[in-house]
Amino acid sequence: MDLQSEKLNVLQKIINSDDESLIRDIKSLIYSRDLDWFNGLNRNQQNDVREGINQLDAGESFSHEETKRRFSFE
Repeated sequence: MDLQSEKLNVLQKIINSDDESLIRDIKSLIYSRDLDWFNGLNRNQQNDVREGINQLDAGESFSHEETKRRFSFE
C-alpha cells in the first residue's frame, strides 16, 4: 500500500473512533515528535551543547584516535 493510502486509512480509523484514550495517545505522539530535543534540556545542558558547538566551530577538536590515546582506551 502506498503512503497516501496508509495515511487515509489511519485518518479514517481516527475519525470513526470514539475512544478518547486513543485520540489522547495519538495527540501526545504527534506533539512529542514536534519537540526539539534541545528544548528538553535544562539550561546547563544547553550551555554545554552551545559551548561544544563553539569549540568545534573554532577548530578546537581532536580525532577519535586522539581521544582514545588521551584517555587510554586502546
